[in-house]
Amino acid sequence: MRVVTFLESIGHDFKVGLQKLDPFIKEAVVLGTAAEAEVSSLDPGLGVIFKTVVSTVSLIEQKFAAMGEQSGTGTQKLAQAITILQPVVAQAFSAAGKASDATTVSNYVEAVVDFLNAIPANGAAAPATPAAPTA
Repeated sequence: MRVVTFLESIGHDFKVGLQKLDPFIKEAVVLGTAAEAEVSSLDPGLGVIFKTVVSTVSLIEQKFAAMGEQSGTGTQKLAQAITILQPVVAQAFSAAGKASDATTVSNYVEAVVDFLNAIPANGAAAPATPAAPTA
C-alpha cells in the first residue's frame, strides 16, 4: 500500500480538471483565433489583443478548474481577468487611438468573456431547425 502525498493528490486533481476543460479550452482557442481575423479586419490593431484576452481567460478557467471551483466563481474569474489584462489592453487601446480608461477596458474584457460563454459546450444540443413554410 502506497501513501499518496498531498502534492501528488493536487497534481491528480489538476490533471483531471484539465481533462474536463480540454474540449472547451481547445474550442475557445480555435474560435478565438478565428474571431481574431474578424476583429483584425475591423481594426487591425486590436486582433492580437482579442486573442490575448481569450488566452488569458482560458488560462484563468483552467486554474479555477484545477482548484475544483469551476462553477459559481464567475465574478472572481472576471475580476482576475480584468486585473491581469488591464495594463495590456489599456496600452493596446491607447496605441490604436481608442479610449483606454479602466471602464472601457473592463467592458471590453467582460464582452469577450460573454462571447466565450455564449459558445455552446461540446455535445450541446443543436438549435432546432425551423420548419419549412408550407404552401
